Amino acid sequence: MAKQLSRGSEERLFRIRVLSHSGEKVHVKLPISFVKKLIQNNALDIFNSKDDIVDGDKLLALIINAFNYDLSGEIAHLERNNGDIIKIIID
Repeated sequence: MAKQLSRGSEERLFRIRVLSHSGEKVHVKLPISFVKKLIQNNALDIFNSKDDIVDGDKLLALIINAFNYDLSGEIAHLERNNGDIIKIIID
């Protein structure tokens, strides 16, 4: 059984949803405070694939700005040519 992370009622979450063209689904939920530490330590490298058409540095800058401006909701919606959909959400 997976261990559930507890969070304070005011703790916000950073979510990534991937819906692949083959029907696979990936959902990642992390506390914003943890994601900020990952970014500071250059450990959030899931956006830095060599074959990806998305500029990982610009996407990370977008995420940091969303944190700085205290935005919530879907901040990025990416659709790849192969049909994959990637959503980045803050709630």
